[in-house]
Amino acid sequence: SKDSPKPLVFELLAEIATGPTARVELCRVKSPPKEKGKLTAVKRLHPHIAEDPQFQSMFIDEVWMTAALDHPNVVHVVGWGNDNEGTYLAVELVEGVSLARLMKTVFETREAFTERMVVFMGAQICAGLSAAHQLRGLSGESLGLVHRDLTPGNVLIGFDGRVKIADFGLAKAKQRVTKTLTGLLKGHPHYMAPEQA
Repeated sequence: SKDSPKPLVFELLAEIATGPTARVELCRVKSPPKEKGKLTAVKRLHPHIAEDPQFQSMFIDEVWMTAALDHPNVVHVVGWGNDNEGTYLAVELVEGVSLARLMKTVFETREAFTERMVVFMGAQICAGLSAAHQLRGLSGESLGLVHRDLTPGNVLIGFDGRVKIADFGLAKAKQRVTKTLTGLLKGHPHYMAPEQA
């Protein structure tokens, strides 16, 4: 795993999204100087959730798994750490839309994705997943990393055409701090692998 970078100081610009366990904010990095001015998406657990050791451990797992992946089709980690608001994970801001939003727009306008576009996006998603599945530990053993929540909402399409996988919060790996219970539903049923369903 990567060493923890120097703590980042953020200027909050806007809220991007909020869910039952966490919020994602658009922030500008104020320091360190090397990162100053960079726009990032900063994920934080809600305060009442962050008090739960189980959720805190799950968030730490998401941090290290995302940071360990260095691939063009996975969101790039800018930094992580703790500040006066708690633990955070800062990733690159992908200027674009989620695949879910793009699909909604295509449906509403009664247009269709071209075959070429579907193949392109699928190939980019597969490249990112392949990198996750091939991730190795320090001693060379496979980490067995599986995303488990690969939905259109967790695929980001940049205005520049880049396709990036986000949100490894439900991912499974051999070296997780948090062990999940067998038999519990993890992820969205509509997007599960057939063998998992």
